Amino acid sequence: MRLRQNPVVAISVATFIDGYRDRLIQGLLIVGVFFVLSTAVFSSFSMRQPMEVAINYGLSVVQILATILTLFLGLNLISRELESKAGHPVLAQPISRGSYIIGKFMGLLMIVLVILIISGACAALGIWLTTLALDTPGHVSWVGFIIALYGTFISCTVLGGLTVLFTSLSTSAILPFLLTCGVYAIGQSTQAAKRFIEAELAGVELTPLVKMIAKGAYYIFPNFALFDFKVQAIYDLPESATLLGIATVYGLTYLALTLFGAVILFEKRDLS
Repeated sequence: MRLRQNPVVAISVATFIDGYRDRLIQGLLIVGVFFVLSTAVFSSFSMRQPMEVAINYGLSVVQILATILTLFLGLNLISRELESKAGHPVLAQPISRGSYIIGKFMGLLMIVLVILIISGACAALGIWLTTLALDTPGHVSWVGFIIALYGTFISCTVLGGLTVLFTSLSTSAILPFLLTCGVYAIGQSTQAAKRFIEAELAGVELTPLVKMIAKGAYYIFPNFALFDFKVQAIYDLPESATLLGIATVYGLTYLALTLFGAVILFEKRDLS
């Protein structure tokens, strides 16, 4: 790899090219596109709300596909190269380890963006085919659809930052995988747990320790539910610019913290 240009750009482009040469990624993308294009068939099983089902199905498949690919790509970015020592020649050149980490993450981000564009376009095609198959098609909020895809992109960005952070910490791929999956699972449920505690339902008593742990998890772990805008797209609800801005700032802030931690950990890591 020639690093005469900006090293971050060179590493990100090389990572992007290597990612799309991975047959596993190509296979998962093909499977995901197939499921997305089956939207019209799947929605036909619902007689009352076929359009709502079509939009929910399409966006859900895109979200699942993007999340899985982000997880596996992010875990392979550093660990696979370091285990095979393929990344050692790059690190031996006059570039900082921080540039290496940022470049790897930017390459991941480029791949995720392309995946979302392709799968999102297929989902939109499936929804459009559903409207053609219905006698009285419902209204589709394409603005809400795009915003839902944007929320998925922000979610994958934060998830990618977490995978890079945990991969920078461990020499094994298993531990980062478990940590990332654990944080993602917790992050999906912290908002619901916080609302449940604040509701104070009759007959449900929680100890102060449980409440403290739940609230602590809400503020420590990333709130992935904040990036989910599928409901607004499905039921054509008005979008809140404030909520969208909060989700964006929150996601970028959490991403900055994870990348900062990844750079510090990777700078101190022994690669010998």
